[in-house]
Amino acid sequence: MPDIRNFITARRLSLSLILVLAGMMCVSTLIPQEMDSTPDRIDAWRRGHEQLRWLVDGLGLHRIYVQPWFAVTILLAATALAVSSCDQLAAARRRLYSTASGGGEELAASIPESALRSIARSHRYRSLHTGSRHLKFVRNPWGYFGNALLHIGMVLVVCASLYVALTGRQGALVLFEGEQHGNRQVWDGDEHGVMASPLTLPGPIRLDRVRVRFDGKNQPTEVSSDITIGDGSGKAEYLTATINRISRYHGLRIYHASQNGDAFVLEFTDAKGDTHYEKIAVQQPVSLTKAGYGDFYLKWSPHVLSAKYFADADNKSMSSAKPLLVMRLLDREEEIARVSLTPGNSGMLGDNRVRLLGVQKWAKLIFVDITGMPVIFAGFAIIMLGGLIHYMTPPRELIGIRQQDDHYRVYWKAPSFRDFFAEERQEVANALQKEVA
Repeated sequence: MPDIRNFITARRLSLSLILVLAGMMCVSTLIPQEMDSTPDRIDAWRRGHEQLRWLVDGLGLHRIYVQPWFAVTILLAATALAVSSCDQLAAARRRLYSTASGGGEELAASIPESALRSIARSHRYRSLHTGSRHLKFVRNPWGYFGNALLHIGMVLVVCASLYVALTGRQGALVLFEGEQHGNRQVWDGDEHGVMASPLTLPGPIRLDRVRVRFDGKNQPTEVSSDITIGDGSGKAEYLTATINRISRYHGLRIYHASQNGDAFVLEFTDAKGDTHYEKIAVQQPVSLTKAGYGDFYLKWSPHVLSAKYFADADNKSMSSAKPLLVMRLLDREEEIARVSLTPGNSGMLGDNRVRLLGVQKWAKLIFVDITGMPVIFAGFAIIMLGGLIHYMTPPRELIGIRQQDDHYRVYWKAPSFRDFFAEERQEVANALQKEVA
């Protein structure tokens, strides 16, 4: 049993688990996650990283946070931190009530108890009942528990994260303005923990309008979407989802993702006269002079359709009804055809005649059913508190060792940051020396 405990609390294991979790978070920023990306972006990434697909699919790296192996890693980290927290609490209590003078600096000898208590009190050292014949006074006794609070905070964060990973459910929808998404349709991306069932909507949802506000420099300042959600009984509720603001519906949290822009409805007619209809959703440009981009893979074409669009063909308004769409056909990375279109116009893109039939606004919404997040925030608050206590209020000790004449030999100790308190130590020493004199 001691061997297992030593293995669990080994710094090497705890550090390795924390590094693995941190590494997975870094991987999630390099490999697009279903909740944070559009299907087209994930498809584009997969096509550009064919050599890694076996690893990504085998480990489920497009959905890292709901993988069983990720939950097991969190469980191991939580166990190690929980045992370490108990050890830290026990060590803090031992240091708090210990009257050992080892490592301390002798300040004075033959000090009466009344004088020692008076001097300690005047320098804001608190008396502790140690249960021995010796005396102990501590300034900032709570400083002993800084490390323990750090560990307890990490335990709360990791345990709550484990609960979220096991029970959390969320789904993402890419919605087009004016179109309704039925509750029986599949999500564009969804995740659920191993102990949870997939998330379902209570009824159909429709994107009524996407609104983008711009400042005087044509920079987007706010993006919001008006939506209608049905409850399955014919009743509907109207909500507005906004980036960086949470909306709620029957226990669900609704987040407006940063992905939004214009969707272009295209008609392709190939050399054989066959017609294909496509709708491509391109990210909103951030200014009049910068385009929004997107790459798309068409089932009927071996080439990549690379698209970008400017908010206004006339370069006047970010809210123009006349965006400029530029499309290229790529054979791997080589451009083989290009065409620029505005709504209602057509042109040749290689062997295909393409017409821009219309433009719709689109936005991505994320529906979340997760409990435990307040505990995670509380854990981070405790971590911050522990760090502040440890670094800002380290304890200092006055220890009185009783002598045969019932006077005391006095030692001063600082478990950490000893040199920072040289002036305080000298002040206490001078006060004690005056009593001896």
